[in-house]
Amino acid sequence: MKDGRDRIKLVHVVWRLSVGGGIPQVSRQVLAGLDPARFDCHAITARPALAEDELGELGPHVTVHPLDHVGPTRPRDEVRLGVRIAGLVRELRPDVLHAHSGTARLSLPAALGSPRMPRVLEVHEPLKDGLHSKLTNGIEVAMVRAAGFRPFAHSTHVRDATADIVGWRPGRIPLVPLGVPVHIPDPDAGRALRAELGISAETLVVVGVGRATQKNIPLMVRVGADVVRKLGDTGPPVVFLIVGRQDPQIPALIEELGVGRHVRVVPPLPRLTDAFDAADLFLSTSHYEGFGLAVAEAMVAGIPVVGTAVGGVTDVVADGVTGRLVRAGDRPGLVAACRELLTNHALRARMGVAARERVLARFTRGHMIAGFAQVYERAALRAR
Repeated sequence: MKDGRDRIKLVHVVWRLSVGGGIPQVSRQVLAGLDPARFDCHAITARPALAEDELGELGPHVTVHPLDHVGPTRPRDEVRLGVRIAGLVRELRPDVLHAHSGTARLSLPAALGSPRMPRVLEVHEPLKDGLHSKLTNGIEVAMVRAAGFRPFAHSTHVRDATADIVGWRPGRIPLVPLGVPVHIPDPDAGRALRAELGISAETLVVVGVGRATQKNIPLMVRVGADVVRKLGDTGPPVVFLIVGRQDPQIPALIEELGVGRHVRVVPPLPRLTDAFDAADLFLSTSHYEGFGLAVAEAMVAGIPVVGTAVGGVTDVVADGVTGRLVRAGDRPGLVAACRELLTNHALRARMGVAARERVLARFTRGHMIAGFAQVYERAALRAR
C-alpha cells in the first residue's frame, strides 16, 4: 500500500451497478459490505449513473465513477471505454484493480499503463466454452498468463477449470464462495403468499426460480407435470411455482401438458424469501450454474433441494444430506427425487434443517465479504 496508508484503495471495473442481475448484485454487496476503516472503495461503470440503480445505497465510503456508454457496444466503443478507464485508474492510483470475466478487456489498458499495480480477475465462468466468445476467453487467459491478473473463483468447478485452462495448480486460485443474507424463516409470510395464490395449507409447494436459458425452465415444467401425474390422487396435493418472468413458450408448454392447476408461473416477487417461506422443496433444473445463489437462498430458509449436479451447485448442496443431486438433464432422476422428498415428511424436514446449517456455516454474505477482503489484502501485500 502506497504512502503509508492503512486503507486499501480498491477500484472495481464493472459494466453497471444495477439493482438486478447476478454480477451487479454481488458487486454492490461487496463494495457496500467492506469495512470502511480498511478499504477505500471506488467503482468505474461503463454505463451512466441511473436513478433506478440507487447508487446512494452503497454508502459514503463507495465512490462511483460512471462513464457514458449507452446502447450496443462496438469494438471502437470498447477501445474508447478502455482508454477512459485507464485515465481514471491513473488518477485514482489504486492499491488493487478488480476486473470481471466477460468484460475484463475493459481493464486491460489500465493494467498495461500501470504495470506494477496489483490486479485481480473475478472468474464467473470457466474461460473456455462458456457464455462468452472465444476471443473474449482468449484475451482473459492472456490477461492471467501475461498481464498479471490474479484470478479467483466462486466454485470448485470454475476454479479447477480455470486452473486447467491457464496451466496453474488449482491451489494457486483462491476460492471465494458467494453468500446470501441470513434469512429468518417467516411462516406468516409464507401463509400470506399461499393465500394470495389460492394454495391450501395442506398442499405441498415446490419452488423454482429463474428465466435464463441455463436454468432449463422447460425441463422444470416437464418434471412438475411428471411428478403430479405419478403422485396422482393417492399422493399428497402438490403445486410447482416457477418464480420469474418467462418467455411465452413456458405458459404454452404448461397449457399443452394440461397441468395449469399444478404448475404455475409467478411474476417476480417483491421479496423472493416469501416464496421460500411458502415452500416445502426447491427444484433446480439448470444445465449450468457458476455458483447457484438461488439454491443457497432456499437452503438458508430451511428448504431441501432437488437439483442437477452442475457447476457450483455441487459445492452448495451436500447430496444425500441437504437434498438430492442428479446429472444434468436427468428428468426421471429429478422426478424420482421430488417424489421421494414430497412423500417423506421426516426426510424432508431433516434435510431442511441440514440445509440451513450448511449455509450458515459456509455461504453467508459475511463469509463472502471476508473472502473478497482477503483476496484484496493479499494482492496489496504482494505489491508491498
